[in-house]
Amino acid sequence: MKRVLITGISGGIGKSVALKFLENGYSVVGVGKNRPDFENKNLVFIENDFENFVPFEIDGMLDAVVLNSGITIYKKLSQCGLADFEKIFKVNLFGNILSLKCVLKNLRESAVVSFVSSIAALKENTFENWGLYSSSKVAAEKMLEIFAKEEGFKLLILNIGRVNTKLWEKVSGSEKKLPKFSPDYVADFIFNETVKLSKAKSPVVERITVE
Repeated sequence: MKRVLITGISGGIGKSVALKFLENGYSVVGVGKNRPDFENKNLVFIENDFENFVPFEIDGMLDAVVLNSGITIYKKLSQCGLADFEKIFKVNLFGNILSLKCVLKNLRESAVVSFVSSIAALKENTFENWGLYSSSKVAAEKMLEIFAKEEGFKLLILNIGRVNTKLWEKVSGSEKKLPKFSPDYVADFIFNETVKLSKAKSPVVERITVE
């Protein structure tokens, strides 16, 4: 049975991605702050609050890793304090990178690391109130590109548009009413592109925008 590790599995995109992999015969190692609201015999849950990351180990090999954990702090940069910077970078950057570091030895040669990034990280986009979120995603992308070059794994960066998750509960104004993808639609895309890249014969970094 193939196996995937997914961060941020508690809800939203992470939960949908986990269910998609399970439906397709994978076993899932899910990492998150809270246990997801479903049970499956092929799901192993690791509780880990990325604001206070705890290193972990797993047995066995992995065919894929989906780094999905993410939060937003919807504020103008002039309103952000040190605690805001620390919180969002711990969850969006450090927790994902450190989770990958914990399982490097478990990656199969064909394994794909997929990072759920955002269109907010694209250089042509400068969305007001998304400065902390955008910068955390940009930093994670660059760090993962270097990590992939150093360690030789396949990397898929997905710059995804607006998705209907709890993240949007903190957004205000007309932006809140903009059309959004469903988590299930995005999960299908992540699964299909991750599997496709696993068939590449050599390490590669691929970037896909979904908007």
